[in-house]
Amino acid sequence: MLSKRKNTMFSSVTAGLKGALNKRFNTWLARRIPQHSQQVINHRNIFIIPTRFGAGLMIFMLLLFLLGTNYQNNVIILISYLLVSFFIVVLHHSFFNLSGLKFQATSSLQGFVDAQLYFPLVVTSNKARFNISFSFAQAPAKLDQKIDNSLSDNKQIESQTFTSQFDQVKLIELTAGENNIRIPYRVCKRGEYPLGRVLIISEFGFGLFRTWTRLDFAQQVTAYPKPIANLWTDKQQSVAGEEAENNVESYQDSYQPGQDEFHQLQHYQLGEPLSRVAWKHVARGQGWLTKQYQQALSGKLELDFEHLPSGTLEQRLSWLSYAIKDCSDKQIAFSLKLPNQMVEYDHSSQHTLKCLSALARY
Repeated sequence: MLSKRKNTMFSSVTAGLKGALNKRFNTWLARRIPQHSQQVINHRNIFIIPTRFGAGLMIFMLLLFLLGTNYQNNVIILISYLLVSFFIVVLHHSFFNLSGLKFQATSSLQGFVDAQLYFPLVVTSNKARFNISFSFAQAPAKLDQKIDNSLSDNKQIESQTFTSQFDQVKLIELTAGENNIRIPYRVCKRGEYPLGRVLIISEFGFGLFRTWTRLDFAQQVTAYPKPIANLWTDKQQSVAGEEAENNVESYQDSYQPGQDEFHQLQHYQLGEPLSRVAWKHVARGQGWLTKQYQQALSGKLELDFEHLPSGTLEQRLSWLSYAIKDCSDKQIAFSLKLPNQMVEYDHSSQHTLKCLSALARY
């Protein structure tokens, strides 16, 4: 019992210390590398440390030097000097493999919770670069699909090899010029929040050094609630103060004769107005035909947060998210009523995004 308390106390102290260190590091990083939509990698924002293999080589060089001086063996000392020279040359190669890269963020991200999104990024290089990986500083989430050459919009890098490991995109070779890449991003929670920093890592140069940086492109994530089907096929539930049976009927596009748009040609029936006769077809000897018109009667639906059945906040927002998506797919005019906002009837794509954004911010 006592040991469990000690372990719990130790874990809490460790977690608190780790959180404080991370907070101080992020504060320092924000001052060191400010957020901006355009970034350039240089000596101010590059960090470089030896890998395990590089640290092992450093220890080996030190032991080799001590062995040579102890036995006064010039050959061993010369070999240690050569290895140190090689180590320093690789250090510079690793640094210049990232230095000089230019980045430009083109847009923010919008999507549903648990969706796999891709952050577009324009990378400009004055020379070929090698072995560079891009990822977000977030919990790894396995991709739903493999990263392939479709991640690139530029023909210059169609032949490049892309591999994926969790939420990471690795470029075996980045050609000179302007390249368009897309970095996987897993949406984990609802709301509007900063996109976060992009982690750029390279171990080019025999794997002796890890060169990395974290860049903040000052972009936002708008995460809509995850659509969950419910209510809309249940005749006993109410969405906007009306029975769901009527709501389901209003989901279906129905048509009635009108003057809105041309529908089809039909054979002329005695008594029909001559204004609807297709005289061009009559002149061509194709018989007497009349033009039939119709207009779409898309039902209107009021989506009211207060009329939803009991459930958690996220469940109710997910139901509304599904209804909005369903109405948009079926071109049904709808309105959205939240406790703090009212969006009037419409069925345009801009209206759909406005309603989904309102759910994300609620």
